[in-house]
Amino acid sequence: MYIYKLYKVGTMYIEHICFNLALAIIVTLLIDQKHAGWCTAVIVVSGCMPDIDGIFSLIQSPPTFTNGIIPSMAFHFRYFHSICSLLLYAVVVAGLLAYYHRHDFRIMTLFAGIGFSAHLLEDVFVYKSSSAVFWPVSSQEVGIGFLSSYSRDFFSIANGEVFGIGILLLLLTVSSSIYLKRTGWTAIPMNINLLPPAPFSAIVKIVVVFRSFASSR
Repeated sequence: MYIYKLYKVGTMYIEHICFNLALAIIVTLLIDQKHAGWCTAVIVVSGCMPDIDGIFSLIQSPPTFTNGIIPSMAFHFRYFHSICSLLLYAVVVAGLLAYYHRHDFRIMTLFAGIGFSAHLLEDVFVYKSSSAVFWPVSSQEVGIGFLSSYSRDFFSIANGEVFGIGILLLLLTVSSSIYLKRTGWTAIPMNINLLPPAPFSAIVKIVVVFRSFASSR
């Protein structure tokens, strides 16, 4: 059961990794390439952080088997899906990276904030009632809800429509970076010891594939 809990938390990252990796590549096209690798790592990993609150949901309500062999969560607390959490997270992460890796605090704050806020925006676009994004100013849940209903219909790990759009954006941004010869985003540092291993390992695997492709060009 605990293995299923961890697996379910992991599947929450899939769509966000695609969108945030595409976003990170766009950002790296506009900045000094010496910051591109860290920009990619921080933005993508930060884009996964709001869903860490799903761990609390899994602890309080074990996943249930509704169909197939993969369980689903009964609900998902969104404690960290707010601007307050965004600001706190960005400052803490930037402080740690500035202290342990001697990075510019302002730049790391920007990257962490971009990744975290992108996650919030992605949820707002997908869900009609996303979360109390403006807490503590307002506790009202907000959302645009471009999808009439959200379901993990792609092998029970993602929504096919959302995942497809994410993959398309990712292919477009990767192609653009190769065409413009600005592939510094592939230089993701492998010595980050301050970030959760699950999403970071997924990023590394994705980047290794793209790095091999880019180097063959």
